[in-house]
Amino acid sequence: MYRDKLRSPLRDPKGRWGRFTLHKSGNRETSRRLESYIMKFSEIVGQEVAVNILKKSIENNRSHHAYLFMGPDGVGKRTTAIAFAKGLNCRSSSSDGCDLCDSCKKIENGTHPDVELIGPREGGLTISIDQIRKLQRRVAYKPLEGKWKVYIIDDAASATEEAANCLLKTLEEPPPQVILILITENIYRLLSTVRSRCQLILFRQIPRTLIEKTLTDQYEVAPEEARSLARLSSGSIGRALYCLEKETPEFGERLREIFETGGSLIGGYGKLFQFSAEIPRDRESTLELLNFLLGDLGRKFAENPSILKQKKIEIVMETLDLIKRNVNVNLAIDGMLLKLLDIVNA
Repeated sequence: MYRDKLRSPLRDPKGRWGRFTLHKSGNRETSRRLESYIMKFSEIVGQEVAVNILKKSIENNRSHHAYLFMGPDGVGKRTTAIAFAKGLNCRSSSSDGCDLCDSCKKIENGTHPDVELIGPREGGLTISIDQIRKLQRRVAYKPLEGKWKVYIIDDAASATEEAANCLLKTLEEPPPQVILILITENIYRLLSTVRSRCQLILFRQIPRTLIEKTLTDQYEVAPEEARSLARLSSGSIGRALYCLEKETPEFGERLREIFETGGSLIGGYGKLFQFSAEIPRDRESTLELLNFLLGDLGRKFAENPSILKQKKIEIVMETLDLIKRNVNVNLAIDGMLLKLLDIVNA
């Protein structure tokens, strides 16, 4: 039953989901489509500090011209950015967003002309200078319907060097009634001059118990599966729901158990490659699976450090880095499992 509550990639318990379309100016040709939770501030899980800062800025009419949302993947940065856009433009003047006025509904449906989401185009890995130049042209105009024009730059660190320098010009001379929200996992991948012109908002990992409670209470997940998903989530409700939707928690548990037992469940090279063939080979699914594994290994190391556990963590981190740098997923995964077997048999 709970799987009916999900729609790719994420859907909230009220059944609301949002699709934000990035388009080329003029003919509005779609260049990328992103889906996300659409929530009010009051519905966001585990980010009370960030939410309170943003709500107070709306209530006191002291919003900054640029924000930098920094934290792990899947903890609510983009969700919070969209909720912030709703609160800023809500016609009922509710800092939480009323979900009833035309402005809130349009933002929820991804059709508000003053709220845009920008990120790497479909199939691409970077934000191009052309995308930022188009943003610069659009910010020069006054809002069409809302009080504020809000531009959410997802994975801001993926901007090319030219695009980052172009964005810096907008940050240095911010137009009135425009708010830029940069989202990243690692602020040190951004230019220092970009960082210094933004108000930093930190997002933290969500406690495992809170993820488990959210899954059982809001998504009607069975308690045993909720515990498994929470353990694999690495403090990310987004990862837990992604895993739930893809129905991969059992496989994730198996991979975690293989690393925990030092590869003894694999046996020899024949069984290793048999298991390797079962691993999802699309880039995003593999990254999610390895992030689940890394979080679990990290917790095990913190509880009882050892050189072997450290080596396992290093293997997974190296594999993540290779896949993020667009190395062939098959080769990266096979290499990871071979290294695991080698350190166990050493």
